[in-house]
Order: sequence, then structure tokens, then C-alpha cells
Amino acid sequence: MTLTVLMGPVAVVPAPKAVIDALEGATVTHAVGARSGFQLSLTFSKTSPIATTLLPTGFFDPLVRVVLVATLRGVPKVLADGPIMRQDVTATGRPGEHRLVLTGEDVLGYMNVADLTGRPFPGMQPFVRVALMMAAYAPFGVVPVTIPPPFQPPADVTKAIPHQQGTDFEYASALAKDAGHEFYVTPGPAPGVNTVYWGPQVRAGAVQPALTVDMDCASNLDALSFSADGTAAVVPFGHVKVANVSVPVVAPNVGLLKPPLAARPLVPTRTKLMETDRMTLPEALMTLLAGRSAVDPVTATGTMDLTRYGQPLDARSLAGVRGAGPAHDGLWFVRSVTHTLGRGSWKQAFQLARDGLVSNVPAVMP
Repeated sequence: MTLTVLMGPVAVVPAPKAVIDALEGATVTHAVGARSGFQLSLTFSKTSPIATTLLPTGFFDPLVRVVLVATLRGVPKVLADGPIMRQDVTATGRPGEHRLVLTGEDVLGYMNVADLTGRPFPGMQPFVRVALMMAAYAPFGVVPVTIPPPFQPPADVTKAIPHQQGTDFEYASALAKDAGHEFYVTPGPAPGVNTVYWGPQVRAGAVQPALTVDMDCASNLDALSFSADGTAAVVPFGHVKVANVSVPVVAPNVGLLKPPLAARPLVPTRTKLMETDRMTLPEALMTLLAGRSAVDPVTATGTMDLTRYGQPLDARSLAGVRGAGPAHDGLWFVRSVTHTLGRGSWKQAFQLARDGLVSNVPAVMP
């Protein structure tokens, strides 16, 4: 396993040898509903170029770009790409044991710098506004993918012109929340490229190799535990006016991109009334869809060494579980992963989620 560190103001180049020699480890986190981030830990002496040159000249200053590429069995994987947001230095009385910790975010951090409140978007649907905002970040390799909501009402140029509120990140996030969408970035596939996604959560596609427990030499996990919480999921409902009569409407179940992963889904135990009385039906459906809880009632957490699993586990995709028993085997959605890299080691902690118990597929591939 090798870790390549690239750094620079916008364009990046390999980090100096002094940085690589001082690097103790790296941690990278990707999670649904949260910003991705990274942390680098370095140990150096007071005579090191880090202390004498790099720190004083601003090499590690906030907004400096960092790209981390990990290679396992000859296959590279871009783990992080974004700005340093904080540096912490600890000086000790022991020679060679000064410590520098760099904490950074994904490339969305650059979109959360300038407050552009008031910028107009006349006659533009939200997904068009987001694509237009993302175009400004092409120098950071940003490739926008925006998908319109299923119940988006048509834009009306005769009404008030929508204006931006806050930074590009804040405004795009607010638009995503209103539409029941996600807004996140995936680094890669090549170093310096970032795919920014604004659209519905997708739980379909290729399935990653099975996470295997309690199957002798086939096991590839250190630990795996499961929980079922009936209060996690919420079903929103509201009312719309039809011929001056208030008609109840429940949240639509849009399952094309989010099919069920369990044969016995857990029924949500809570409902939530949304204020939709004065909305049109498309507006009410979009509000109810946005209010539908993204939290799954059944979760699993575990850890593993990638030398046994064979490849990094990706967040926001599907993975199989086997060896855990009939209630928990089957397909799961990967909600979060945390990479911990040290010299010669690469481990991951992860969280899985799905809508219920018992597999709805006959088997998962190893």
C-alpha cells in the first residue's frame, strides 16, 4: 500500500520529500449527510524544512489544496481532494517530536468562502442554478451532475426572481434540502477531478464484494454489529386543497432509484405533519418527499483491514453481507466509511444501512 500526497494552491504537485518523510498517517471520511474531510499527521524536528521553510512561507496555510491518492495492489484510488482549513502545531521539549496536524475538507470547501447573497437566477429551475454555480469551480476539476426533482413545479418568470442566499455551498445545500436531494462531491476518478452531484439518493448499481464474517478463512472483517431502531424513520403527511376541500396526502415513495433492500421492512413508528395547505399538488409532493426521513431503521457498523478485503469500500453504494445470519445477510447501503492509513497499513471503519431485516436476494457474490 502506498499513499501519494499532492499539494498546491490550485494545480497540485507531489509534496516535498520532507513532508513525506514526516508523514505519520492520514484519516479520510466520506459519509451520507455530512461533509467529507481529511486529516494528516506529521512529526518533525525544529531543524526540519517543515519548521524552517514550509510553515513560515505558507505552504500549509488554509485553502491550500491537498489531493490524497492511495494505491493498493497496483490500483490507485483518489481518497481526498480539497482545501486545508486548519493547522495545529504542537512543540515539545523532545528532539524530533514536534507535531503538525492538517485538517481539511472536500472541494466544496472552496464553495463556502464567498457570500454571494443577492445573485439573481431569473427563470431558472434549482438544478440549473446549481449547474451554473458549479461552473465557476472548473479550475478545481469540478464536473457537475444535476438531476431535477420528480415533482418540481415549472419556473414562472412572471413571479419573483429567485436570488441566492449565502455562499454557493449554502445555497446549493438549501435547494437540495427543499427538493429532497443530496449535494455532495466524489473525488476522482483521476487526481484533480471531482464529480459534484445534486440529485436524489441512488441505491442501485454495481454491488461491491461481500463483507464476510464468521466464515473461517473467507472472513474479511475484524468486527460487525447490527442495530434496529423503530423510531429512526418518519413518514410525513400533509393536506392540499381540492375544490376547497382539504385532502390528506402522504409522502410519495419514489423507489426507482431507492429500491427496498430487505424482504421484511420495518414499519416507521412516527409520522410528521407538514405545512402544505397553501401549496399546489406538485409543491406539496416535493415538500413531503423532502421531509421523508433519510434515516434507515436498521444499521450495521464494522471495521476491516483492506489487505484482507482487497479493495477500498466506497460510501453511497451497495455492498453484500454474508455469514451474519438470515436476518442480516444480503444487500446493504454504505452510509459512511473512514479510511485510516499508516505506514504499510490501510484500515476502514464503516456504517451500513437498510430498510429492514432478511435478505431479498438469494445470495451475494463473494
